[in-house]
Amino acid sequence: MKNNSNKIMILVSCVLACVLGVSADSLAASKIKIGYLIPLSGTAAAPIGQDMSKGTHLAVKHINDLGGIKSMGGAQLELVEVDTHGDPKAGMTEAERLINVEKVPVIIGAYQSGVTFPSTAVAEKYKIPWIVDLAAKAEITERGFKYVFRPVQIPSSGNADSVVDFVKYISDKTGKKPKRLAFVYENTDWGQDLAKTVRRRFPKEMGMEIVLDEAYPPNSPDLKPLVIKIKGRNPDLISVTGYTSDAIQMHKLFEQMQVNAMAIIGSAAGQADRTFIPSVGMKGTNYTYTTNGWAGYESCVTTPFAKKYWDDFNAAHKYEPTEFTVCAYGAVWILKDALERAQKAEPEPIREALTKTSIMNTDLTKLLGFNVKFDAKGQNPYKRFAMQQIYNGKHRTIWPEEVAVKDFSPTWPVPKWSDRK
Repeated sequence: MKNNSNKIMILVSCVLACVLGVSADSLAASKIKIGYLIPLSGTAAAPIGQDMSKGTHLAVKHINDLGGIKSMGGAQLELVEVDTHGDPKAGMTEAERLINVEKVPVIIGAYQSGVTFPSTAVAEKYKIPWIVDLAAKAEITERGFKYVFRPVQIPSSGNADSVVDFVKYISDKTGKKPKRLAFVYENTDWGQDLAKTVRRRFPKEMGMEIVLDEAYPPNSPDLKPLVIKIKGRNPDLISVTGYTSDAIQMHKLFEQMQVNAMAIIGSAAGQADRTFIPSVGMKGTNYTYTTNGWAGYESCVTTPFAKKYWDDFNAAHKYEPTEFTVCAYGAVWILKDALERAQKAEPEPIREALTKTSIMNTDLTKLLGFNVKFDAKGQNPYKRFAMQQIYNGKHRTIWPEEVAVKDFSPTWPVPKWSDRK
């Protein structure tokens, strides 16, 4: 009786396949598992990881609601999410489990460079495609790997390049050039990568004197000694690289201790996080500069596709999206594009489709603010960073000029603390 039932089920599947014009394999693949590694707890990066997770889940919902992967008979995406806790060993272990136990054909993640760098090596060993979301360590795409793709991020040097390029631009425009630089950065792969570019370019190209070059432990309980040291060096420009909790603590101390400079510039992490302004306060964040991997609402939410993303995210979470949520959302849509062309939920066809990705001037690229393609290293050469200045509780995009908002002019140099209201 059991054998007869199985035969009947097989016959029904074949009949449905003929009627619907899809293969029996497509019908069987009603779900496509996507491995997803992200820090949700146990690390200073957890608030950003949580925001990215929300963007990723929303993309999966939107794609599934629109009919899933049409080339595979409407197969639905199924996210297999793992909390890395910011631990590289956990990332590697979970990557192994996702590949060997969950049998995922593709992985997205893992935001932090320290986790992503070793974990992508696991995927490469097993020949499983990995879409890097926002990890910025340069070497992630410098190892000759064939299964690692980074569409919505560039190496940390590109972030630091934007800091230097902006300071050169604003100095030339205003005629007011900083001469003394203090830069502090968390002692991680990401922080050290940024520091290399800052250390090399500012003295060479702007003749700036480095008065402080210091790493600090991430998620530090007390940054007051470091801020005292910064103030004592009397810099014209302060560059801060750190995740949310460190950035919040440091900027509170800048205000409390009246640390004055022509500008304080962040590097698209803590200062770009949605909790930064309410945690530090309006006065403490006003005039802060930060790079950002997304040019913001005014520049990028210009289509019905982008508006739906924005409105649905707001409705679900009661706050506005950020660079982190936008890039996480976009990474899934980039995978969706590859899956449609792969026509199979298998590692090799997905990898091959990713290598041929070319998403130009679409609703998705207008939301992201850049086109998507991969070079031989798996890096997207179109990705770039914008510069923003925080004023009255908002991040206003000010550079490059083509994405700058039209009704705001940056303040350079910024007012001393005693002159702020």
